[in-house]
Parts: sequence; C-alpha cells; structure tokens
Amino acid sequence: MIIHVKGSNKAVRKLVEIAAWYYAEKLMGKRLINNLEINIKLKKDMFEKDNTEGTAIWEDESYWPKEFTIELDCDTKVRNILITLAHEMVHIKQWAKGEMYEYAEPGKVRFMKTKYDMNDLNYWDFPWEIEAFGRQLGLFVRFCEDNGFANRSDMMEEI
Repeated sequence: MIIHVKGSNKAVRKLVEIAAWYYAEKLMGKRLINNLEINIKLKKDMFEKDNTEGTAIWEDESYWPKEFTIELDCDTKVRNILITLAHEMVHIKQWAKGEMYEYAEPGKVRFMKTKYDMNDLNYWDFPWEIEAFGRQLGLFVRFCEDNGFANRSDMMEEI
C-alpha cells in the first residue's frame, strides 16, 4: 500500500499514516491492501466550509477501485481526526472489496448486492454509513490500545 499524507504538521501526518496502515490491515487484510494507493489530505476549515469532518472518494475507474483520496478536517483534536479517518477507511474497504459501487446515475448506489436510491433514504439510514459509524470508534480504540496511545491525554474523550 502506498500512503501519501499532506497538510497539518509532521507529528499529525505521521500519526495519520500509522493509523491508516493499522485500519487498512484490520479492515481488509494484507493481500488486498498491497495494491492500494491512498492520498490523505489534512485540510483546514472543512467543517466550516462544507459541514463535514471527512470525505473519501475513489479515483480510478475500476469495478474494484485501488486509488483513493481521503480529506480530513485538521482544525479539530487529533482524536477526532483519527476517528474520522477510521470512518473513511471503512468506506475504502467497502469500495476496494466490491461491497459498494456508485453508479453513474446520480444518487444510485449498490451496497452488499442491494441497489439503493439515496434520495429515498435519510443519510443516517444509508447502510454503508451505519457500518462506518458503527466501526469507527472500535477501530480507533483498538489502534490506541495496540500502539500504546490509550493513556495519552489527546486520545481521551472529553467529559
């Protein structure tokens, strides 16, 4: 797997790269990730401008895409960046494994062999988002535990 991380500072870029590798291995396995290329852009003001903390898109025109771009809002805490990265990596898994396919027709998506019209569902009911939101925190917690970050103050939830 090739990972390019741009933006923010060196420490955050390195942490994001380590987390991306970890999430990819947990979600897809080494054989699949060997052929992936992921560009991660840490951008300022994403939430202010687009009301989003992160996005993921596939770049190549393949049935099972192998090249992806993730954009993450870096104007937030490192914990939130890594949780959002986990969410977006779930989407990359969905595309790379052929679980999700977006048709050329706007709003039409196939997920787990079922075709959906996104105009007929609320965002929170999209099954691919339910999976991503459901897995993001667990991936993050396991990453922290396995890499010795669990007790770092910047990785803890604020109360």
